[in-house]
Amino acid sequence: MSKPKILLAENSNIVLEIEKRYLGDAGVSIFTAADSDGALTIARKIKPDLVYLACSLPGMGGVACCQAFKSDPNLAGIPVVMVCAATGEEQLLSRAAGCDAIVTKPIERREFLETGLSLIPKTAPLGQRMPCRAVAACSLGSETFYGTIEDISSNGMFVGTSREVAPGDLLTVKFVLPWSGTVPIETRAQVNWVNSGKRPRNNALPAGFGVLFQGIEAEAIAQIKDYMDLIRLQLGW
Repeated sequence: MSKPKILLAENSNIVLEIEKRYLGDAGVSIFTAADSDGALTIARKIKPDLVYLACSLPGMGGVACCQAFKSDPNLAGIPVVMVCAATGEEQLLSRAAGCDAIVTKPIERREFLETGLSLIPKTAPLGQRMPCRAVAACSLGSETFYGTIEDISSNGMFVGTSREVAPGDLLTVKFVLPWSGTVPIETRAQVNWVNSGKRPRNNALPAGFGVLFQGIEAEAIAQIKDYMDLIRLQLGW
């Protein structure tokens, strides 16, 4: 499945590099344009899945460029995110031009990613767990053992390990998501089900167990959701 195509129309090299860095782990194909005419020319050629459009773009300007996107039958269906100053005037003009969403400068990574990713159609259920290959340190009482995270959602995950546990066991789990910029997550978790090597419930998974997070912090949930959105984008969901 081909990668989603994202067009970054931005005349500031500094802002452009920030946007490219934020999208670096997203599994997308990035195209760039430095002015309004270039943005329209590239968009007509590649038909991107999403456009981030600077309000300050040279040429006709970002607002007029957005209007050109939305008035062209061949481009009107492409989501356009306007990148505006924090003051209200640019935002009002952008919304009047028909943009699909707005992010403000200075650009914040989570807002930038979530705003754009939410506009790319997804075919997978949002509650579905996403594949995740990371090491988890699990503490049960005074013992610590290690396993491999096979999949994850905002409310739980599956840990592959030969260590035997029982449904209802309460663990402390620590892990780092395989995505640059993340920080370690530590939370309590309760074993919900066990995939025994002798009598597995799910042959697609290794021996191990599924857990439900208990009292996980909001910042950790947000980090997991960011990761899941990136995986959806990579898989074309």
